Amino acid sequence: MGRASQKKKEGGTRDHTVPQMYLRHFAEHRARRQYLLSMRRINNPSLVIPAAPSKISVETGFYWGTTLDNVPHHACEEFFGQLEGSANPVLKTILDDKEWALTPHWPLAPEQRGALAWWMAAQVLRTTRQRKRLTHVLPPTEKNHELPEHIGKLAANNPHLHYIVDNIAALAATLYNRPWGLGYSDMCLLTSDVPVAVWNRPDEDDQILAVAQSDVMLPLDPHRILFLPSPAQQRADLRKRVDHLLHIKGAVGMALVGIAWDVAEQFVVHHPQHDPWKHWKPSGPRQPRPWAGEGHPAPQYALEYPVFPPGRNIERRWTIEHPPPRDAAVG
Repeated sequence: MGRASQKKKEGGTRDHTVPQMYLRHFAEHRARRQYLLSMRRINNPSLVIPAAPSKISVETGFYWGTTLDNVPHHACEEFFGQLEGSANPVLKTILDDKEWALTPHWPLAPEQRGALAWWMAAQVLRTTRQRKRLTHVLPPTEKNHELPEHIGKLAANNPHLHYIVDNIAALAATLYNRPWGLGYSDMCLLTSDVPVAVWNRPDEDDQILAVAQSDVMLPLDPHRILFLPSPAQQRADLRKRVDHLLHIKGAVGMALVGIAWDVAEQFVVHHPQHDPWKHWKPSGPRQPRPWAGEGHPAPQYALEYPVFPPGRNIERRWTIEHPPPRDAAVG
C-alpha cells in the first residue's frame, strides 16, 4: 500500500466542511482554476485574509467514521460529493443567467428543487458548529482502550455522522416542501462556515422542527439569496405561500449580513470586490455558543419584505457593478 493510500485509510484526508463549489460563488475568478476569497475570523474581523476556497474550512479526517466492526470509512464525505454533483448545475441555473439577476427559470423544476433541498440539508447538518453543539449536549462515550489510537479518533466522529444520516432525509423533505424566495440584495452579502442560517434557533436540539418553523436563509453569491419565509410570514402574506422573487433594498440588506455573521462558528467570507465592511460593522451579541462558555441572550430577528411583482426583474450587471455614490452622481 502506498503512503497516500495508507494516509487516506487512517483518516488523514483534508475534509472541507463548506463545499468549495459553493465558496467559489463568493470568490474572485483570477485565472483558470484560480479563485480568491476575502476571509475574516470571528475573533479578529478587522483583519482581511486572502484565501483560496481550497484552503479554508478544512479539517483533517472530519467526516471519517468507523463501522460497527471498527473499520474506518469515508462514506459520509463520498455522499456529500454526490449531493454537490447534483446541486452544482442547479446553482448554475439560478446564478448564471446572462441577462437577469433573478433567473427566469423560477420556480425550479421538481428534480432541481429536490437536488438543492438535499444539498441544503447537508449544509445544515455537516458544519463544525453542529458538531460542537452535539458534543456539548450529548454525554461523552467511554473510550475503548483496546482500539488503536487512530481508530479511536475516527470513532469519535460517529455521533455526528450518525446524526447526519438519521436526519438528512427528513430535513431535505422539510426544505423541499417550504415555499422558496429567490432574492436580490442591494447590499453586498457574505457567507460563513454555517452557510444555511436558521433564524432565531440555529442550535435547537430538534433541527428539523427549527427549520420547519423558522425563516431560513442561504446566501448564494455577493448579491443573491435563497430565503424560505417562516409559517408566520406565510400567514401574513398569501404570496409567500408559494415560490416567489424578492428584492432586499438598501440598508435592509445589512440585517442579512448581520445574521450570517451571528451564526458563524469560526469565520466569514466575502468577495474581494463586494465587501460588506464598507457599509457595515459587527455590533451587539452574536448567537451564543454554549460549548465556548457563552451564555448571553440570543439576538432575535424579523424581516418583512414585499414580494417582487410578476414580470419584473433586475439586470444581471447589478450583481457585478455598484451604483456610484449619490453625491458623485449629482450634476
